[in-house]
Amino acid sequence: MKKKKLTSLDIAKELGISRSVVSFVLNGKSKEMRISDELTKKVLDFVEESNYQPNYMAQSLRTGKSNTIGLVVADISNPFFSKMARQVEIEIERTGYNVIFCSSEENEKQFHSQIENLKNRQVDGLLLVPPINSISTLQDLTKEKLPFVIVDRVFEKLDVNSVIINNHKAAFEATMRLIKNGRKNIALINVNNELTTMNDRTKGYIDAIQTSGSEVNQLLVKQLKFSNIEKDVREAIIEVVRNKADAILFTTNKLGITGIQTIHNMNIKVPEDIVIVSFDDTSAYAVAKTPITAIKQPIDTMIKEAVRILFKLIDAKETNIKTEKIVLDTRLIIRESCP
Repeated sequence: MKKKKLTSLDIAKELGISRSVVSFVLNGKSKEMRISDELTKKVLDFVEESNYQPNYMAQSLRTGKSNTIGLVVADISNPFFSKMARQVEIEIERTGYNVIFCSSEENEKQFHSQIENLKNRQVDGLLLVPPINSISTLQDLTKEKLPFVIVDRVFEKLDVNSVIINNHKAAFEATMRLIKNGRKNIALINVNNELTTMNDRTKGYIDAIQTSGSEVNQLLVKQLKFSNIEKDVREAIIEVVRNKADAILFTTNKLGITGIQTIHNMNIKVPEDIVIVSFDDTSAYAVAKTPITAIKQPIDTMIKEAVRILFKLIDAKETNIKTEKIVLDTRLIIRESCP
């Protein structure tokens, strides 16, 4: 028989106490509200020993751990972050923990709200892909000593644990590949350039062009915002084609997928008329009408490292642990769009 979901009213009726007392106990406010240790124990024992669905908050109050990790990604609709979330799930399941997933949609207010909700759920640690302007929220987490690791992002003003790729090197090598294909007018389509990681991709692109002895054509550099991204990508493609772009580097696969569809709709041939490289290799690129050359990020390694660091923090007996900032290399997967 399926267990009935336990409510504070159920507990109150069974134990002959007020519902408010039950709520105070389950929210960890027994001492604050001067509820006796005996009554507190009575409530928690009932929750754990009854035939109802176990109450994980009560368990966390007793053990000090909820065996739950919170994950906040930037945009779950992005294939890169979907793959990241799945890899987190695989790694966390091996530890016997559960994962609560959130997507901030690159909104700092939503990110802050999600962090507060996860803290209220008594999570033991957090894996985070923070949006722009979220430094204050991260600073608060540091002060509260809640273990967290940042993935795919860098906040240079904060001494926090992080796992990222070498974004500058990846963009530099991808741009050099385009140059070696004989292309002279290479466009960059980027998003959220305020983020250090995305700005590093821009710098890698610029340095490659300048290393080849050319100047950057600013008409071919498109820095987009996260909002209205599909419309903005289509407009950016039209503009760079109008300005005679013969190659494009997309800095995310969400940009790439929309951009490539726009290129096909414009009856522009790949790679004959324009060659393409995109960050974040995805299965869609391998089976596209013209398979796309793409930068493959080591997502499995990124997540294994992030989970390793997170559990080191969770299990630590001491608070003075050396910060780890891991930077991983990528791999360029060569396909027909930029042979």
